Order: sequence, then structure tokens, then C-alpha cells
Amino acid sequence: SYLWDMLARRLPRPTTAAGALSRGPAAARAVRSLSSALGVPLPVAPAAEVKPGRTAQAFYRNLPVSPKKLRVVANLTPKLYWREAMMQLEFCRKQMAVMVKNAIESAAGNAEAQGLSKERLVVDEVVVNKGKHFKKMDIKARGKTGIRKTYFSHLRVVLREVAEEEVGRTQHFGKWRPGSKLNQLLALPWAERVKHLPRYKPLPGYDPHG
Repeated sequence: SYLWDMLARRLPRPTTAAGALSRGPAAARAVRSLSSALGVPLPVAPAAEVKPGRTAQAFYRNLPVSPKKLRVVANLTPKLYWREAMMQLEFCRKQMAVMVKNAIESAAGNAEAQGLSKERLVVDEVVVNKGKHFKKMDIKARGKTGIRKTYFSHLRVVLREVAEEEVGRTQHFGKWRPGSKLNQLLALPWAERVKHLPRYKPLPGYDPHG
């Protein structure tokens, strides 16, 4: 309207009243005060469209492992379907593989809570950084000593929702397609699933259902 055009000319940028609300606190207060004085309702911004490529993440802090060791395992998972990444980590012999696997599972749960489709999630990135550290005495030759720092690790896992065609192009995705033998096996209860695994030896006291 004419009043909003006058206000837009006085503001440097942006040139609309809706943009002035997002310009900063001072511009927003000026727009609200002018709207209340003139009795003109504030403009409503259109709803944001849902764009492909939405992400969800999980952040673990101060894991008891060095960043150098954790990066070796974390580099196995990017660009994989999230279930395939968890399976690769399930059979990894490194102890810190459990940490990365739990982080991916937590990120998948966060994605489901945000409304993302779990069938179209791919591991976008896995970032490992240094966390806190503690100091120890480092004994050297000739009676000298130094300081040795032992670091903890921060782990951040980002899952991205992509198109079905892009998920199908990820590595080893064939076993996760609908109707595959693996999906049929996972649909069975645990007691019946063990019968189809002749080389599986049950661990005493282990209950997969917790």
C-alpha cells in the first residue's frame, strides 16, 4: 500500500516492510510502532517451501578416544545409506566403531522426529574434532620430564535427505531394496531370525530386545 511504500523509501535496504522486520531490532520496532499508530496490519511472510536436501545431525562430545583413531573409523561411513553405514560399523573390529554407529542411529532418530524420510537418508559428513584434554608426565632421558597431552574427541554426524534415485546409486544399496533377502530376514522376530543363521552362536545372557 501507499503507507508501506513511504516506509520502504526511508529504510536503506530491504525495500519492503516484510524485509524491514528481518532487518534488525531497530527497523522491526519502527515498523511495529508505525503499524500500531496507523492501524495497518503487519504483512505476513509466505510460508517457506520444503526444499530437498534437508539435514539432521547428532553431536557427541568428549568421547574417550583420540581424534586420530576415531577418524580412521569415521571415514568409512560418508556417502553411504545410513543403514549400510551402520552395518559396516557393526562388523568393524575397531572398538570406537560403536561410538560412530550410535551417533548415526541418533541422527536417524532426530531426522525422523523432524519429519524426514528414513528411507532416503544418506550420511552426508562425519566430523571429528579435538575435545578436552588432560596432562600427564612424559619421562625423558637423563632425568628430564615433559608434558604429554591426552585428547578426547568431539563427533558430529550429519544425515541428508536425498532423492530415491540418489539413494539407489550409493554403494552396497542393493541389499536394502524392498523385497530383498536381507529385508525379509530383518522383518522376522529374533527367535526365528536365528534359525536362518547357521553360523550364529548365541552369547550367554544376550537379549537383543534389552
